[in-house]
Amino acid sequence: MMENPSTMQPEDRSQALEDQIHIQLSQELEAEMAKGVLEHVPGREALERRLGHLLESGDFILTEEQNMSLKRAVIDRILGLGPLEPLLEDPQISEIMVNGIEQVFVERQGRIEQVDVRFRDEAHLRHVIDRIVAPIGRRIDESSPLVDARLPDGSRVNAIIPPLAIAGPALTIRKFAREPFTLERLNALGTIDKSIADFLEQSVLKRVSVIISGGTGSGKTSTLNALGMCIPESERLITIEDAAELQLRHPDLVALEARPPNIEGKGEIPIRTLVRNALRMRP
Repeated sequence: MMENPSTMQPEDRSQALEDQIHIQLSQELEAEMAKGVLEHVPGREALERRLGHLLESGDFILTEEQNMSLKRAVIDRILGLGPLEPLLEDPQISEIMVNGIEQVFVERQGRIEQVDVRFRDEAHLRHVIDRIVAPIGRRIDESSPLVDARLPDGSRVNAIIPPLAIAGPALTIRKFAREPFTLERLNALGTIDKSIADFLEQSVLKRVSVIISGGTGSGKTSTLNALGMCIPESERLITIEDAAELQLRHPDLVALEARPPNIEGKGEIPIRTLVRNALRMRP
């Protein structure tokens, strides 16, 4: 039974209204999909129009700012990852780190900072994690309390929950860069100078073996992406990764990714197996 909105604090009233509208719209969409009226969930613009009609037909007194905020929150819950959606859309943010329902940090242009984003409770955070892992056939629960996954845009996700995460669920998202790095861009950013960039490009062209190593977040993947841009289009390229992150724009490319074991501990395909198989793919 829902608490009387008039007795709630303003923040609680706003959340209760968001929950109410979200449930109402979700039920409408599910009913239409069950009847075959809809084949899939509508896009953001269509949902915004539906929400507009829903709010106009109800007894809701909202300011324009509240109206827009409510629409966005409900649509983010249906289509995206709830309160994390604005962070995913920010091109300056490269990493999102959720330490708990009230502790969300981001890496923005190389600096880590806490942002004003929170989840209602642990169930809300778990719901977001489930939305990430369900489409790829993975699950996260007490028997399998950690998972690596990938968002549709390629962003890498790691989630870990109790009992391994003592203070509650934790979620880390390494965002997929919209524009992959090139040697020219690394040079412009001051990461490498022109002479080193030229040396690395010639190393790739002359098929010299190159090892890229460094700590977490030091730029290994960005550098490898940049070197990959130097590989001639006449070459056949096979990439093998533990978790796919490379963004190589190459016409003759086969990307392979290792597979972890399932919840029964079976089905693992390690990198070693993929390397052996790649030798038969004319790399």
